Order: sequence, then C-alpha cells, then structure tokens
Amino acid sequence: MDNQDPSLSLSVRRKKLNKGPLFKKIGLGIALIFIILFFSRGIIVGAIAGVQFLTIQEITATTTLEGILIKEETVVTAPVTGQLKFISEDGTRLSVGARAAQIAAADQESSIVSVFTPVAGIICRHLDGLENILAPENLELLDLSYQDKLAVKQAVINKQVEKGQPLFKIIDNLALLNIYTEIPKTDLPPELADKHGWLTAAWEGRTMSIKLREVRDKGNRWSGFFVLANYPESLLHHRQVRLTVTTDKLKGLLVPAGAIVYQEGVPGIYLVVKKKAQWVAVTLEGKLNGIVAVSGQGLGEETRYVSNPLFTKEGSRVE
Repeated sequence: MDNQDPSLSLSVRRKKLNKGPLFKKIGLGIALIFIILFFSRGIIVGAIAGVQFLTIQEITATTTLEGILIKEETVVTAPVTGQLKFISEDGTRLSVGARAAQIAAADQESSIVSVFTPVAGIICRHLDGLENILAPENLELLDLSYQDKLAVKQAVINKQVEKGQPLFKIIDNLALLNIYTEIPKTDLPPELADKHGWLTAAWEGRTMSIKLREVRDKGNRWSGFFVLANYPESLLHHRQVRLTVTTDKLKGLLVPAGAIVYQEGVPGIYLVVKKKAQWVAVTLEGKLNGIVAVSGQGLGEETRYVSNPLFTKEGSRVE
C-alpha cells in the first residue's frame, strides 16, 4: 500500500504546473529583447558611430629636457677695493669699452674708478663661479655626468668689493648657446636621438630652435650636447633650465586610428552620405599618438565621417 502523504503529492504537482508558465515568460522575454535589438540595431550603430566633421588640425609630440647652459661668458673683476655702484642695468646690451660700473676707491680719497666692458654683449650679475669651467671651448673635455653636484649658486655682490673680486659678466648674445642634458635610455624618445635637424623648443612660453650636436653613451644613460638659436635673451641669465622640445608633429585631416577600416587591404573611412555610411578609400599621410592624417577624393573640411565604426557596415544608418 502506498503510504505517500496526499498533501505532499499535491504540492509537487502544483510546483510542476507553476514552472511551465515561468519558462514561457522567460522565453518570451528573451525573444522580445532580440526583436527590440533587431529593429533598433540601426539606432545603436548610429549612436556609437561617433559622427564627426573632418577638420585640418595639428598635433605634436614633446619631451622635456633639463640641462645646464654653456655660454660665451667673460667675467669682469674689480680693479680696486672700494664702494661699488652699477651704472648699467642687469640685462642691458653693452658695446666694447662701455662703462658698466664705478668704484669709489678705499685707499684713494675722492677717487672714482670706472669699470669698462672688455667685450660686447649683455651684462649679467648672476655669477655662479662656473663661468670659466662651463665654456664652449671646453666642450670636448667636459664630463658632466654628475651635473647634480655642480654648485650653481648666485654670488652676492655687496657695495663693498675687494680688488680682483668678480663683479659681473658679459654674455655674448649673438653666439650659439649650448645646453648639456642627460636622459635615462629608457626615457629617451627615439625621435630626439634620430633627428639632427633643427627642432622647436619652448621655455617659459618663449620659443627657440634646438639641434643635437653630440651624443655620448653613459651606460644606462644617454647624454647630449644641444645647440640653441633664436633664444630669448632672458634665458642667458640662467644656468639650469627646463625646455619642452617638439620631437614630432602631424598636420592635416586628422582622424582616430580606429576610424580606419580596411577592405581588401585598402585603408578607408566611412563617410556619412544622406544619413548612411559609405566607405571611401584614403591615403594614410602619417600617424602620431594614435591619430592618423588622411587624404583622398571627396575628403575636405566639414565632411562628416564615422570615428568609431565598430558595428558600421556599408549602408548603415548614421546621423
């Protein structure tokens, strides 16, 4: 005899009956989702297509160089002991034989001794004691691998000076300016070491030209001497500077590299023509930092294109 509890059997049958409608609801829900996706696929493609206008742009790649300036400097010393008074302001351009300062001699009552410039250039009172060491004629002998140990300190010029004491220097502002820098090999942009032409550099918002002069291998570091031209005169008053160098640039009709779609090995992009995607072949003019310059028939400023053609196909609706 079956001793199964009738109430338990009834409960099991009810659960089985309830599962049937549940599975049907899930199936209908999935089907409904697919139907919605099918009919809205055009809307989805258009939404993620990222339609943009082609415009002529320019982008650059830069690197930072920190280094020590090596200049044509002539130090002028005090001819006598006494009270110093500057005649020319710091940064003034002076010709040869110009009176830059005067000293009231201590050992001669009411005697004023003038200090004249031995060379032409810019007067600079920023003395650091490295003027005769960091000279252009010493470039072949200089080993600045431990440039951080250089004591770049500004000398304090008091009113009372001693005979033979450095007073100021005259910097040749017409000569090419040299800068020494060191960079870990892992941080060295290949574009900087491979290029020996003039590049553009910036310092405190001012631009100049920079060119690699010499490269030296220092084990795990790379060191180089650069030449600066067309530099601002205010740069001459510094010994240690930081420059931003433009190592590469790209100009033209720029698009993201992801916008390029290859068909049978030919690069192209999707243009938006009457709200539909139309693939056109392009010529790749250059690439920099994930951006590509393109050219081709029918391309120009204000031409609309698909920047993110992930699901885009020929004829896809895009706006």
